[in-house]
Amino acid sequence: MFGQADLISFAVVVAVLLGLFLAPLWLNRDELPAGPSQNKCIKHKTDRNNDPRLIARPDDTIKIIRLTNSGEFVDRCELTNVLYELNWDRPRPEGSFGVATKPCAKKLPKLAILYIHGWKHDAVPDDRDLQNFTRLVLDLRTIHAGQKYVVGIYVGWNASARLPGFLENISFWVKKKNADRIAQSAVVTKIVSAIGSVTKSEPDSLDQFVAIGHSFGARMLFSATAQSLVYETERAHPGFPGGEYKLVEGAADAVILLNPAFEASRYTAIDDITRKDEHFQVVQPPLMITVATDNDWATKLAFPVGQWLGSSRSQRELTTLGNYPPYSTHTLLPYVGEKAESETSVLTQDFYAAGLHLTRRQRDEERRVVHAVQSVPGCSNDKCGNRRSQWNLGTKI
Repeated sequence: MFGQADLISFAVVVAVLLGLFLAPLWLNRDELPAGPSQNKCIKHKTDRNNDPRLIARPDDTIKIIRLTNSGEFVDRCELTNVLYELNWDRPRPEGSFGVATKPCAKKLPKLAILYIHGWKHDAVPDDRDLQNFTRLVLDLRTIHAGQKYVVGIYVGWNASARLPGFLENISFWVKKKNADRIAQSAVVTKIVSAIGSVTKSEPDSLDQFVAIGHSFGARMLFSATAQSLVYETERAHPGFPGGEYKLVEGAADAVILLNPAFEASRYTAIDDITRKDEHFQVVQPPLMITVATDNDWATKLAFPVGQWLGSSRSQRELTTLGNYPPYSTHTLLPYVGEKAESETSVLTQDFYAAGLHLTRRQRDEERRVVHAVQSVPGCSNDKCGNRRSQWNLGTKI
């Protein structure tokens, strides 16, 4: 027979097991269901009032693409809406359907800015990341008025448990798993590739595409772009010692990772793109830029704890990329006083823009395809993330 102590112990074990099983379900309680069609937009049949083809272009609304925890589209038409915004002025074969356009709409180069938010955020209208991103896009539209159409694309996923204050931190492992499931689905690769195929569809196109990810969003964006970057770099190798690489291009003109929440060990293959014998072309732009602050507690403190509890032990496994000095190439510091903004041709050496100074840390002349920047001391994402984003974009546009 079981004694009272045995029954209490059994009840505690059952409660713990139920908690471990039910906690992820509860923390993911706000997940939206996947849309019925994943390969094409069918609203011209099911919901004509919201058919993206009927939206007059150009359209200045921020384009939101929502993803489920499994990496499916909540609404496939959200991606279609983005692509129509980018290709509405492209020539089409006779008989091919087009999209509505505004009277006297002018054909201009397009600057597509994609942002994937991180932990504790989502795509609801009052989300702080969405509001900050909207302000950034509006600022860029002011700068480029009459010269470029700036298209803002916000990728939303279930990264917030909507818990008060410090309690939100218990969602770390659940939301990290969500990010990895989305990355493994290849849906982010699909989104980035689809946008890149449009912006690079015409020879000598002046269109530009910058993809930005923050925290776990950077984790997803890195997973979506790193392998193709390695492939393109290896394909551009001259094939003999001392030669010059061909120009390396990616789906995006620049991939920017802000306080990326992934271990430095994932970056090793990218960091190895550092050659002493061969060299890159002088005109080779950096295609992947990592920017990390020195006081982001989530990546500096919470992430190592989470990794250790997940059985990681080596330094590169326990440390995020932005907090791993051997992979850092530059520092980004504020400067005071008058200083003319630099030409982008000196980006890999010393660069001044938006009140910030980029300076090389490692004298590695051939690291042109990727940069890992340790950023503004004491500058968290909340305090000056928009200024840092303006600086990042200023290096590309």
